[in-house]
Amino acid sequence: MTTIDRLAYDPSGIEPEPSSDPALAHVLSPLQVGRVTLRNRVFSSAHGTGFSNGGVTDQLLAYHLERARGGVGLIVLEATSIDPLAAVGVSATARGMQNVDDSIIPDYRRIADAVHAEGAAIMALLSHSGRNVVMGVDGEPPLGPSAMPMDRTRDIPHELEHDEIAAIVKAFAAGALRCKQGGLDGVELSFAHGNLVQEFLSPWSNRRTDEYGGSEKNRLRMAREVLEATRAAIGDDFTFGIRFSVDEVVTNGYRVEDGLRWLHQMIEWGKLDFVDISAGSNSSMLSRSVHYPTITVPQGALVPLARMVKAAVDIPVFTVGKIHDLDVADQIVATGGADMVAMTRAHIAEPELVNKIREGRGAEVRACIYCNEGCFSRQQRVGPITCVYNPRVGRENVWIPLSAVAADRSRRVVVVGGGPGGLEAARAAAKQGHRVTLLERDDRLGGQLRYIESSPHRSEYGKILDWYERQLKQHDVEVRLGQEATAAAIRELRPDAVIVATGAVDALQEVDGNDRPNVYSGRAALRGEVPPGRVVVGDWDGRWAGLSVAESLVGAGHAVTLVTPAPFPGVDGDLMTWRLFYERLLAAGVVMRALEEIVEITDAGAVAQRLDGHLDTIAADSVVLVSKGRADRDVWRELREDPFELHAVGDCWAPRQLEQAIFEGARAARGL
Repeated sequence: MTTIDRLAYDPSGIEPEPSSDPALAHVLSPLQVGRVTLRNRVFSSAHGTGFSNGGVTDQLLAYHLERARGGVGLIVLEATSIDPLAAVGVSATARGMQNVDDSIIPDYRRIADAVHAEGAAIMALLSHSGRNVVMGVDGEPPLGPSAMPMDRTRDIPHELEHDEIAAIVKAFAAGALRCKQGGLDGVELSFAHGNLVQEFLSPWSNRRTDEYGGSEKNRLRMAREVLEATRAAIGDDFTFGIRFSVDEVVTNGYRVEDGLRWLHQMIEWGKLDFVDISAGSNSSMLSRSVHYPTITVPQGALVPLARMVKAAVDIPVFTVGKIHDLDVADQIVATGGADMVAMTRAHIAEPELVNKIREGRGAEVRACIYCNEGCFSRQQRVGPITCVYNPRVGRENVWIPLSAVAADRSRRVVVVGGGPGGLEAARAAAKQGHRVTLLERDDRLGGQLRYIESSPHRSEYGKILDWYERQLKQHDVEVRLGQEATAAAIRELRPDAVIVATGAVDALQEVDGNDRPNVYSGRAALRGEVPPGRVVVGDWDGRWAGLSVAESLVGAGHAVTLVTPAPFPGVDGDLMTWRLFYERLLAAGVVMRALEEIVEITDAGAVAQRLDGHLDTIAADSVVLVSKGRADRDVWRELREDPFELHAVGDCWAPRQLEQAIFEGARAARGL
């Protein structure tokens, strides 16, 4: 029977209850995994960072060391290739970590010694990406069990010959031995997310007719050879496990009942000490979204799979996938959901999560909102990860913690604007000991955060604003709401430095007819100002604004057509999030038209122009034009000749995203 790219259960409504134990005794208790004792049950799972040049760089070391200091029990290094032709990367030149020869051993020793000194354990995830690999600079093809392309790259892989399979088996074993020689505490192998071994397991991607394909026994053959060879190489005194997608979640792939059955054999073949349970495959966009849970997915969506595995095996079980509350992690452990709980993106946003909760400083924790913008999406598009509201992520080796930064002298700092850039500037300046006054013309803080928070399925952004409000109070920032920050008002405060963060103002896209009374901005649409009827949304933002406006309007009962000049709506946003947007919008009846641009608004509606110049009038009662707005730099211009230090940050310099506004606010404050 044909299956679909969905989990075998509905993850909505299954979010685990928080623990009733204030001491969090379960998740903070030690755990023996093979030959290593972990100080607690929280781990940072393998994830791409973009910090590696093939080995351990200063930045990669600083990044993981920060999380070891913060209290995490175990760190698993990012997927590390055991084959130079199958390095993990998002482009022909961005290849990530590689364990292909003995040059990695000193790097492992360096990071292991540093992490151990902070009380944490460290392992590596070894992988062969198979069809996941982006074609190399010289056109080297990806490798796979069969000549079956994956929909993400569409490249036809080279079908592996028997001698090539044997070489890869040996490479896994040799790579694992290097982990042991480098002083790591253990190793796990990737049998997940569409990587090579999983591709052999899958009846969808493995179409071979030899001893490595066809029957279930044959499709398991490579996994068995890899596991047996690896255990033989490392011996019985080194901790060994696998990361396994127990449900492939691919049409005509294997399902959870298959994965559970195979696990017993895999544990026996490899004498495994633990299993790290995930789901999904990079082979399809639908399946891929399963193992990158986003802002709309409930916390702990993959825990039921780990719970099934834990009930069936007698070795420690790890669970992954959007778990951000330590009390929820405690309940997962307490109720037999898993033995170890990954809180990976939670630790990207807040490296000190465990220590802060344990020390009663929970109000200081930056809660990950799973927007994926600064981490996963950024790493997939432009390189190293960061966090939208923790700009020190990715800069740990060059930006020391603000708690260790003391200003040479306390200065009088005025911050103009209470949006994300201004909030970060005020917080960072005050934490260094400066006397800070923040001026905000509205009666509430937040700026663009408030508009994002008001969008459908984006309420989690309110956590960012909540955190900043707590921080401003903690660091004694004087906040003046409802005050227009004129140049004269700023001068009266006699500042030593002024940071202007006035953001961007609504500005309709330059389109003929945009002055008609039935034309609205995206923010006006989110405020509910568009009357009932047919609405055309023109999207020049390219990220989530256009999609969110369309979803808000259709939810209010409008008939919506979304038009974008981009190849597809949300082209510049997080790949996992737009897939979920599409699912909701299409189900609601939104019509999406790509590679078309609104060029005029008439009595009849919106005139859209195709690439070939063809014009088509889309009937509409109202038209919404979504753009990034216009930089509001008027106050900055008036103050340029004043004697105090002056900075402009965020959208008032050029309209962009939260990440850039917050980074620039932090940079300006650190430079005072």
